[in-house]
Amino acid sequence: EYDVEKRDEMCVTLNALRLMEELELQGGLLRSGPGKEVIAFTIGEPLNPDTFVVHIEKAFAEIQGAYPMINQQFAEHAAAEYQYVNREEDTGAEGLRKAKLSYVCRDMAGKAGNIYA
Repeated sequence: EYDVEKRDEMCVTLNALRLMEELELQGGLLRSGPGKEVIAFTIGEPLNPDTFVVHIEKAFAEIQGAYPMINQQFAEHAAAEYQYVNREEDTGAEGLRKAKLSYVCRDMAGKAGNIYA
């Protein structure tokens, strides 16, 4: 069955990757080892002087810990100087919702995204 939402998500992700430099986006990549295969990636950008927003986060779900690791590492390295990280909408995905609730949440903003201190 054709999934329009998945197609749209793939299109947005590919365009973000293609236009990262022009859009001034920052990315993170997680590999299974030095020079090994990519198991996760993420893309975000500063929203304002105190908030960094994570737009895209993808990982192989079958690789245990890939999502939490890319999440943690990107926040630590790309967003370390920001007071807040906006994780955007969790689309109802149980794992992402669980991860988001593990943070100190300043504001549950629904579809606009959540802000974490």
